[in-house]
Formats: sequence, structure tokens, C-alpha cells
Amino acid sequence: MISQIFQLLPPEAGVTRIEYEGPRIAIYTSNLSFFMDNPRIIPDIVNMLKKHVIVKSDQAQREEEENTRERLMKIIPKDAEVTGMFFDGIQGELVIEVKDPSKLEGEVREKIQVLAEEIGWKIKVRRNISQQPQTYQLVNHTLKTSEEERLAFLRTVGTRIFREKLTSKRDLLVTFLGAASEVGRSSILISTNESKVLLDCGINLGVSEKVDAFPRFDLAGLNLDELDAVVISHAHLDHSGFIPMLYKYGYDGPTYCTEPTLTLITLLLNDMIKVADVEGKKLFFDGQNMKDFINHCITIPYSSVTDIAPDIKLTLSNAGHILGSATVHLHIGQGLYNLVYTGDYKFDKSRLFQPANYIYPRVEALITESTYGLRDDIMPPRITAEETLISAINNTVKNGGKVLIPIPAVGRAQEILLVLNEYISQGKMERVPIFVEGMINEATKIHLLYPEFMNKEIRDRIIYQGENPFITENFTVIAHPKDREEVFSSGPSVVLATSGMLEGGPSVIYFRELAQDEKNRVIFVSYQVAGTMGRRVLDGAKEIGVQDDGGKLRMVQVNASVSRIEGFSGHSDYNQLMNFISRFRGKVQRVMVVHGERSKVQNLAEGVNRLYHRNIAETPEIGETIRLY
Repeated sequence: MISQIFQLLPPEAGVTRIEYEGPRIAIYTSNLSFFMDNPRIIPDIVNMLKKHVIVKSDQAQREEEENTRERLMKIIPKDAEVTGMFFDGIQGELVIEVKDPSKLEGEVREKIQVLAEEIGWKIKVRRNISQQPQTYQLVNHTLKTSEEERLAFLRTVGTRIFREKLTSKRDLLVTFLGAASEVGRSSILISTNESKVLLDCGINLGVSEKVDAFPRFDLAGLNLDELDAVVISHAHLDHSGFIPMLYKYGYDGPTYCTEPTLTLITLLLNDMIKVADVEGKKLFFDGQNMKDFINHCITIPYSSVTDIAPDIKLTLSNAGHILGSATVHLHIGQGLYNLVYTGDYKFDKSRLFQPANYIYPRVEALITESTYGLRDDIMPPRITAEETLISAINNTVKNGGKVLIPIPAVGRAQEILLVLNEYISQGKMERVPIFVEGMINEATKIHLLYPEFMNKEIRDRIIYQGENPFITENFTVIAHPKDREEVFSSGPSVVLATSGMLEGGPSVIYFRELAQDEKNRVIFVSYQVAGTMGRRVLDGAKEIGVQDDGGKLRMVQVNASVSRIEGFSGHSDYNQLMNFISRFRGKVQRVMVVHGERSKVQNLAEGVNRLYHRNIAETPEIGETIRLY
């Protein structure tokens, strides 16, 4: 393959070497301007080889970083307000962050393009947000300080991906290591004669026994050295929380996901470390395992067909669930088999995202979630859910009470922030203090960093109007525990705090202090996994054991009103699930139903069989292996 590329490029292309680097073929050149002046060359090579090809200037051709900064600052107008420059030595790219990208258009852009050819760095421009997320800085710092090791890793992965196939046998097996007739620890092993790929690697937050909390790798007899790749559909811990353990116990291969998912996983796992430290608990992984994960992560955009093993191509598409969430399409063999794993998905437009993608040329097998798989799991229209929430808040605060909304930091928090902002601006919600605590503020900054992953309305507000549509003057961010006194001493108010299932985080502190007053209300707007404190409260428990500030268990009387408002979930309800699955009729040969309580898994499978007029759906058990081919 490398020799083919050499033959296609003329001597004036200045190619010095060609390397396999992860799922990409990297062409190094001493003449970057040749490729800039001939933009059709690389697309033509890609179309011929059906591989992802990138061009980089040779390391010797790149100008030193400090000199590059100085030369750029002479070109860029001051009113563009440069806030940072990030040099990616592996990709040969320079990202310039500015407050006003419009100042870099026209003549300025042309000058930057000419300079790029001279300095050997490909230049990208990104709008800066007012406060860059610390998590994003951590990810970039980790990658920047390990460039040599990461480049060696990518070349090792690339050699493994682009090697010759070892056998002509064509077996295809799927083994369910978690989330089979349960919600939590999503993990599915795809095995062929050539490769092994793991789809998701989560934990179960609602159980205490490790055998029920983590994926059952023991049942698959999986040797981590045999694993070619891990693919993560989205950042929620029930799909990603066990990843650091793979690297702790010797996995040295790549993890694939979208860029927002990498940043959000880092946020959520770092929060686990902080919460465990505060509560004096021993966690199953540490910061070094986190760094190993970051350094082994390869991010890919939606719709990019990517080789991840000698016989498997990966395509990620919008899942409509949370920022960066993806459905996973695997093209296995030379047209042999196509499998779609949905992860968690929303097949309906929300305030943040478009509905999940369902358009694939071929799909022989579908693995679908079933969180709301009962026939009566029908969510109300979004406008009804919003009006119900605002009515509950207004009634509570008018009676002198406080409202606690335990909420996941990623996805639901941003949806609710948008709703509260709109209803306040329309005069339909009482103007009372609204307090925000936990990871919500940091997660919201990450949303602002990746507007291209959201729907057009939100994207335009962030990119073209430069606004933060989430955290406005209507909210007070509680940045330190000592600031909570303002919440408790003030009158009627609304509190949004993580976590959404009352499993650690400040929401537990607020619940402990507010639950005993019957004037107050606790409102759940997200799914509550069986076994979590949130589920016990929602199911009507009148007394809950909660740790006090000294770490001792304290029994709290639940006198406050408790309610759940459906309609804000990032999951599809029953009708949406069936609508999504119906789009594959005529293509799919098998449907495997997972990620749901047993009754919901079984009910959805029955619905699918009725829809397809044949027994096409299966409900696998933990440890079960299904032969697809």
C-alpha cells in the first residue's frame, strides 16, 4: 500500500516517508505547499485505497513554536483577541484560539495560509470561550507531554491494523459481558478470526458487589493482549467507567470515540476520583490509569469511515443522547457483515441535538438499547414536560419551599438550563434564586467548546452570536462548599446539583438538608437505575441513610414531595425505539435487545418480532455468545 502511494506522487511532492499511524496513513513531505496547491491529490488517493490518508510536513521543515507564535501575532489583528495557541506535534497542526474568528477572514486568512506553507504547520482557527474547561486543558497537556510515546504507539497500532490478514475463515461472534437484561456495565465483545473489538466498557452504579458492577471478562476468557480496539459510544459511566481498569491491567491498545466523548469521560472519571477522596473510599483506578487512557485514545469525527482492525471498519454517527454520543457501525470483512450498536440514543429532536442517525447502506444485525422498552413507557411531548416542570417549581416556591433537581452534569443539565432560561425570560417562571453546583458548570463549558456536535440553533448561538445559552445571569454557580450557606439561608429557590441519581456529589448534601422539610420538593428528570439512592427515593422510601460531614451514616426522613417528570430523558421512549428499529426493516436479519430491565428487554423484543412478522429479536444473557456468521 505504501509503495502504491509513492508511485502515485511525483518527485516535486517532496515525500520523505510514509507511515502507518493508528487508523491513518501519514505522508510526510518537505514541500507542504505542493499539497496545498494541489488539493485533489489526497482525495484521489483516498478514493482509490479506501483508507484515511493525511499529509504532514516533515519534522525538520516545521518552524520552532516560539518563532511561529511571533510571526503569527504580527499577522493577526489585535481585536481578534488571541487567547492561546496549541501545537499538535503528532498531527503537525497548530490550533489558534481567538475570541472573534471573523477578524481572521479575507486578507488575513490569505496571509495565514501563505505563512502556513512557510512554517510547515497546518493552521486551524477555533473560537475561544470565556473560560476554557480545565478538563480540556488537562487532556491537551497530557497529550502534549507524551508526543514521542504517543507517536510510537500510533505506529504500533497502524502496523497491526494494516497487516495482511492471517486467515480466510469468516466466523463472527458477539459476546455480552454486561447490560444484558440490566442497565449498567455496557460491554460487548465482537470476535472474528482476525480481531477482537470491545464495544463500550462501563460500570454498574447501582450495585455494591464487584461481580455485578464490572463487565464479565472472565466469562469470555478474554486476554487483553488479544484485544485490537475498544470503541466507546458515549461518556456516561455505565458505558465508559471501566476503561481505566483495562489500562491498569495491561491493555495497551487504542480506544476510539468522538473528541467530546474523550473530554467528558476525563471529566466524569476525574470527578469519581475526587468524590472517592472526599468520602475516604478506595477507588479501583487512579490518575495514572486515566493518563494512560488519554494517551491511547484516538478520536474520530462523525461519518468518518475508519479502519480499526485488518477486517473491521468503524463509522460513528450522531446518537442524539448526549454531547458526542454515537451509534457504532462496524463493517466486517469485505462486505461480509454490517452491525450497528446503538449505545444510548434519542430518536427525537431535543433542544440540544438532532435525532439519532438511522441511515446506513447495509445493516445485517442491530444491537439496541431498551431503557424504556415497555409498551406504556411513552413520554409526554417535550412542551408538556417543560410546562409540568415549571408548574411544579412555581407551586413549590410560592409556598415558601425549595426545589432540588438532582441532575446528570452532561446532557440533562444543559437541557434544563435552556428550559429555565426561556421560561424566566418569558415571565412564565417565578424569579427566585437558581443555584448550580457540581460538574454542571465545567460540563457546560465543554458543550461550548464543541458546538458542531449540537443542533443548528444552539450551534449558531454559540458560534455566530458568541453567547453562552446555558449559564446566564439567572444562575448562581456554587464554586465552593462554604458558599452553600447562601442556599440554605435564603428563601425559596431552585438547586441543580450532581449527581442525577444521588450517588455522591453535592446533590446528596442538598438532599440531606432539604428532604426533611415538607415544603420542599425533589424533582427527578433523568432515569434512576435500580439500586441507587435516587431510585429508592423515587420508589417512595420514607427514610434514607446518608453520610454526614464526618462520614457517619445518618438517617434522613423524606418529608419533601418527590416527583419524576418524564420527557427530558436522552433515551428514546417505546414508540421512538420502535420507530427507529422500523427504519431497518428489509435490511436487518437479527436484532439483539440489551440495556434494559428484564421486563423491558423482553417486551421490546416481542414488539420487534410483531413489527417484522417473524422471530428476529433476541434477549441475550450475561456471558452469552451469539454466532452471527
